[in-house]
Amino acid sequence: MYLTKKKILMVLAAIAVLLALANLPKKKMQLPAVEETVYTVKSERVSRSDLQEYLRLNGTVKAENTISVFPDIGGKLTRVPVTLGSYVKKGQLIAEVDPSSPGSHYASSPVYAPIAGYITSLPLTTGTTVTTSSEIAHIGNINNLQIECKIPESKIAVLQNGLTARVGLEAYKNQGIDFPAHIFRISPIVDETSRTKQVYLIFDTNDERINAGMYVKIHLNTILHENVIVIPTDSILSESGKKYVYVKNADSTVSKKEITVGASVDGKAEITSGLSEGDLVVINGMQVLSDGVKVKEVGSSAEGGEK
Repeated sequence: MYLTKKKILMVLAAIAVLLALANLPKKKMQLPAVEETVYTVKSERVSRSDLQEYLRLNGTVKAENTISVFPDIGGKLTRVPVTLGSYVKKGQLIAEVDPSSPGSHYASSPVYAPIAGYITSLPLTTGTTVTTSSEIAHIGNINNLQIECKIPESKIAVLQNGLTARVGLEAYKNQGIDFPAHIFRISPIVDETSRTKQVYLIFDTNDERINAGMYVKIHLNTILHENVIVIPTDSILSESGKKYVYVKNADSTVSKKEITVGASVDGKAEITSGLSEGDLVVINGMQVLSDGVKVKEVGSSAEGGEK
């Protein structure tokens, strides 16, 4: 009987302890606050400007109306009484060819200038054996120079007379001198072998520094996109075949915006839809962003110096 009462008392004591613990004030578990990630970016305000497309070409300065002169008969070139760069009149003697062969003697055959102009090339020397297909000389008008160049077939759709160009001469490349020119003639055919079209440009002004035979580099202006929205091409991202950028909002968050891209020239891209003038486009740090995240501006080039 004594043991039974003792057990009862122990049970009652345990219940009392449990009730006391149950009535103690409960404390809520405090979780540590999660700090919001803020990304560092650089943005640029969208503006409008002109975007000029162009082609880079190589060419050669040549005299206008250059003509190749051939002998009427084959033989040995015995005399060339003109010099490179000299002016000749139409009908003037420029060479003599001796058609004689061993055992026979013939009078020399004269070669006359078919047009008036300057001797721009004398490819053969006295004593050379020539045929009726051998070029004795080239005659042209060096007062009116032109540029000949070839344009790939894939680029000819933009060609038209009047397109302007900046021409750099190899002789003055270290001086940063360009000479203005424009297209005045385009060949009507495409060469089947080279798949190119011959194009002719003429200088806008005469300049004594320009000589026939010079090698030139041409910056040919083609399509001009006027007053269009332009952003850096490096700010444009791609996903599933679509183009998009991140635009910074007034609350320092960013929004992902799908865009349509037009022409691209020298690191600048035309945006035909998706952006408005005045938008702040992220141009640096956009690779780690997602829609709605917080950003802070560092080294902003945005108008008004937004941070």
